[in-house]
Amino acid sequence: MKVVFVNPPVVRFGDSSPEHDSRLDSSLSLKILSFNKYNKIDLLNRAVSHLVQDSGFRFGVRAGSRWPFTMNVPIGALHYPFIMAYAASYLKSEGFEVNLIDSVADEEYSYKNFLKNLKKEKADIVVIECSTPTIDIDLWMAKEISKFSEVALAGPHLVSQAELLKKQNPWIKYFLKGEYIKSSLLMAKSRKSGIYDSEVVKNLDEIPFAFRDYASSKKYYDSTMPTPKPQLQVYGSKGCPFRCTYCMWPSTMYNRIVAIREPKKIAKEIKLCVKKYGFKSIFFDDDTFNVGGNDRMLELCKELKKIGLPWTMMGRLDCSPLETYEKMVDAGCVGMRFGVESFDPIVLKNINKALERSDFVKTLEHLSTKYPQVMIHLTMMKDLPGQTEESHKRDIEILKKLGYFPGTKFRNFQLSSCVPFPGTELYAQLEKEKGKAALDKFSLYDGSKDTVMKTFKK
Repeated sequence: MKVVFVNPPVVRFGDSSPEHDSRLDSSLSLKILSFNKYNKIDLLNRAVSHLVQDSGFRFGVRAGSRWPFTMNVPIGALHYPFIMAYAASYLKSEGFEVNLIDSVADEEYSYKNFLKNLKKEKADIVVIECSTPTIDIDLWMAKEISKFSEVALAGPHLVSQAELLKKQNPWIKYFLKGEYIKSSLLMAKSRKSGIYDSEVVKNLDEIPFAFRDYASSKKYYDSTMPTPKPQLQVYGSKGCPFRCTYCMWPSTMYNRIVAIREPKKIAKEIKLCVKKYGFKSIFFDDDTFNVGGNDRMLELCKELKKIGLPWTMMGRLDCSPLETYEKMVDAGCVGMRFGVESFDPIVLKNINKALERSDFVKTLEHLSTKYPQVMIHLTMMKDLPGQTEESHKRDIEILKKLGYFPGTKFRNFQLSSCVPFPGTELYAQLEKEKGKAALDKFSLYDGSKDTVMKTFKK
């Protein structure tokens, strides 16, 4: 029996839907982009990308993304799809034939080509990891796939939407809520149609390492942490103990459960991946890398220093003492990503960020001054609850004073729009205040555009 986990293409023309979007197959620009993904002619790629920017196309991410978004240029292999990959390896260890197809990483821009190639897999079950802003594409794709395979829809959007979607989409046989590593195995063994609740993996070290034996596994690259390619994206932990109201994966995927990995097991996976696939750098794409106690961090630093590859991470400014950051840099850490969102203490309190309780700016100033050659990337947000235009402008001024500007190598930041994804505490708050109807236009959940939060400010 064969189970294939898929991340279908995410391409739109304006507000179009895939079933009537003939532009995707007729666009010369997309055809050239598809040709060039194999040939990698830089001049051609730059020229076509420039044309595409003003063409009306939007390219997005889905599987593996905590904050799904689109851009007017191709995004490519940004997020390694951890849950798909862990589910695939888990099923493989139980004797199932598996594969993983990540069309976003493969730079596939044709729904027709994707479906044709997927059909060749002759899968018994196809599992699609869906997301809120792509749910129209995901449901259409599920209907098309159901013509030649059983279909499972999986992921964070289903935590609050599974029952409704089951009624509306009878061609989808399985609905896997939240984290679906264990539920995918239960589904494959029982073949019983219906909704599967999530049984969250509490110890990642007890299941096989994430699956990487597929076409695009070496392509993933986080450009905010520009380290040598190929870049290994790996978990040091899964989940987050903090309760930010807007944060999707800890609440919808992991049910607030945090899985802390043992440093020696992390090192073992890294060594295996380096030997087998030739990775030259490491990115810890954890929900919060520096959790689990300071002693654990110091032990992990020792293991990483032995490995000797440059590495980067996604963490919090208030989780480690200054001495630990020094040990991290000594162990090869060349880049740090921190979620700040806002410097306004009232806004931080509104979203339950918990940063307002600590002098995190002092920590940021220390890191920025002491380690000029360490890349530091901050994630900021607009349209947060209680955030005014004035407080947002103050945030930008603080960033400038600290030397942070978009697009620079060592000190940069990104500005995303706040999104109240279904299943989060923020969604529940807004549903109570505004009513469910005000939140149901899921095209307004794209994290790189003005979202449904903007409509509440008007």
